[in-house]
Amino acid sequence: MCVQPISDVMKISHIATVALLAASAISSLVAIGLVARQYTVQRSAVLVVANTALLERLQGLTDAIDYVPMSERHVLLSEYGFLNEKALQNALAAQRRDLESAQQARAEELSTNDKRLATLLATCGFDAIVAVMSGIAFYDIAARRRRRLSDAPTNGAQDDTPRLNQMQIDP
Repeated sequence: MCVQPISDVMKISHIATVALLAASAISSLVAIGLVARQYTVQRSAVLVVANTALLERLQGLTDAIDYVPMSERHVLLSEYGFLNEKALQNALAAQRRDLESAQQARAEELSTNDKRLATLLATCGFDAIVAVMSGIAFYDIAARRRRRLSDAPTNGAQDDTPRLNQMQIDP
């Protein structure tokens, strides 16, 4: 009992086509993972917005304090929880540092998302190219098979061409 070698059953073009489709499937799985990762909650944006609002409020208080008479400044500062103008300036400087670090974290997150998006676009482009190439290859294989069958003798003679889905067994 002898089985034909795989090269007789499956031609190199078939193997290449199947390999391209396998690569496309793997690439599609990577793309799906990247898409899922792109839609995660971005917490760094919340910190930037919150720190910006706090900084603007402190900056507004600092600007407004200049228009308040000296005798009433302590009352205004104590309403906002500050002992004196120095404490307000320290809080303003600390809030600027917090905003700067939040903006840096946001920039890093956006950079990472941009890299991930570039990889996603490249993966989808690869998938499209492979799908087109595989479709053309399968169409070519089917067209050759149809041509071979239409060129076959119609006088009832046996067709000796090996078929892909048949295995010949020697006794």
